[in-house]
Amino acid sequence: MKTIAIVQRKGGNGKSTSCLNIARGFSLKNKKVLIVDLDDQKNSTASIPVKHTIKYTVDEVLVKDVLSVKDALTGTEWKGVKVLCGSSNLSGVIRELDGDVGSHLVLKEKLEEVKDEFDYCLIDTSPSLNILVVNALCAADYAFIPLSSKYFSLQGLGQTLESITKVQKRLSPGLRILGIAFVIYDGRSSLSKEVVSKTCEVYREYVLQSSVNQNVRIEEAQTGRMSIFDYRSSDRGSVQYMALCEEILSRMEA
Repeated sequence: MKTIAIVQRKGGNGKSTSCLNIARGFSLKNKKVLIVDLDDQKNSTASIPVKHTIKYTVDEVLVKDVLSVKDALTGTEWKGVKVLCGSSNLSGVIRELDGDVGSHLVLKEKLEEVKDEFDYCLIDTSPSLNILVVNALCAADYAFIPLSSKYFSLQGLGQTLESITKVQKRLSPGLRILGIAFVIYDGRSSLSKEVVSKTCEVYREYVLQSSVNQNVRIEEAQTGRMSIFDYRSSDRGSVQYMALCEEILSRMEA
């Protein structure tokens, strides 16, 4: 199982939307995918069509030694996709993990038991840098950074890359940056084009070729607990997200 932490220090850059649509895109390519929702806003959990009532959530898995990831997995309507659902109680988990020896490795240890059951694991994270985001990065093989084309997203990008570098140096030297992708791109704005140009200039080695235009249908799909592929398979957003999925898979395989 290859694990991807979806990280961005600024909100509103499409982390949850990317997590859901990439997971669905992978599943359409017959990949088995686990989604871990580590954001206390629970956007990924709220936007995915689960098959049954949620029994356990991620906060319980992280603090209870006797509760395994297998016990807490929730099936979805998407073939091959399961989710470890989010919780609004993650602030309590942060307090419990802070100061505990080796607490940055709790998620990594928990995911070990399901590494042979899935091809990929996608971890949705919060914008703040806390022990849960550090857990996600330590558990991950790759960090994926979604961006909008708004000017202030560049500030969040710099902070995100700084955080990843610190984790690489101090805790997880095997962590690699999978790529940066514009998943909310306004092609009509000259400022957006300037942001993309600046990002490509400074971070050329990381920027993916695939991008996703700002698209109300992607938002409509998410509010209806659907991916863009299920909502409008012929829509531009569906084509663009599939191209992004294929580029991500290609990078990991390479």
